[in-house]
Amino acid sequence: MEELSSLVLTRLSTVFTSTRVLSVLGFLLVLLVFDLYGRGWRLSWSRRAINGVVATVAIFHLNILLVPLVGLAAGWFQKGYDAVGIPSIPVEAWSGFPTWSLIIVSIVVHDFANYWNHRFMHLRWVWPVHAIHHSDPDVNGLTAYRVHALEALVMWTSYILLLSWLGMPPLAMGIAAILVALHNVYVHVDVDWDHGPFALLLASPRFHRWHHADVETAYGKNLANIFPIFDWLFGTYRVPGPCREPVGADGVPQNDVVKLMLWPLLEWWRMGRAWIVGLSAPRARSDDADRAAYSVEVERG
Repeated sequence: MEELSSLVLTRLSTVFTSTRVLSVLGFLLVLLVFDLYGRGWRLSWSRRAINGVVATVAIFHLNILLVPLVGLAAGWFQKGYDAVGIPSIPVEAWSGFPTWSLIIVSIVVHDFANYWNHRFMHLRWVWPVHAIHHSDPDVNGLTAYRVHALEALVMWTSYILLLSWLGMPPLAMGIAAILVALHNVYVHVDVDWDHGPFALLLASPRFHRWHHADVETAYGKNLANIFPIFDWLFGTYRVPGPCREPVGADGVPQNDVVKLMLWPLLEWWRMGRAWIVGLSAPRARSDDADRAAYSVEVERG
């Protein structure tokens, strides 16, 4: 018990003092100042938007409490991966490359992994985990951190599978992680910014807002976090123009923190029951047909 308590405190301390978190918080503060300036220094958000921000902040802090458990699960997965003995590139192999080039490589491979884990999370049985991120009806910079702890686990395991073998230097990966986090906040900002001729090279708020659009034609589209070229290559790119569609996820609680944290479990329970009923239905129909045939034979006899 003492070891678990120590692990929890260590993880919490790491989260609150990490360079990435502090950078994101600073970036969010800058965005807030610009937003207030654009509104004439008036906080004119709707009540629903304010409730959404409160819900997102609450989910973020609940996830921090769950970080040790997610870290333990990811650690077990890492041990299993290491036990398989998959060859990897030694860190020393990258020593001849300048740090800036390794940062670029790290960002590219990170986004490639994110494209595929994002696509995976839009599959039917994994969607309940990712649906929490899509539940925000007023997408803004903070929405980047409206994610379920189980989504973090999915992402970490995908990084272990897809990136471990590269052996990228920790410094390059660390700086890349900060830049990725800042860009993730940027694409969620509530502005209709496009990148013109560079639209396929760097994701914009318009590109990502279409991903959050709650219309069938946008489902499973624009899955890359940074490089839309991945969507173009794999057939999931869609930016027909400014996004004026409603955002959110139909059927998913919007700003109810308790329901959102329990949503994956509740949905899996519902889907599991429906699946079991579906399996038994053909047998039930077969039994009904047998009884009907038997009744006909009796009447004829």
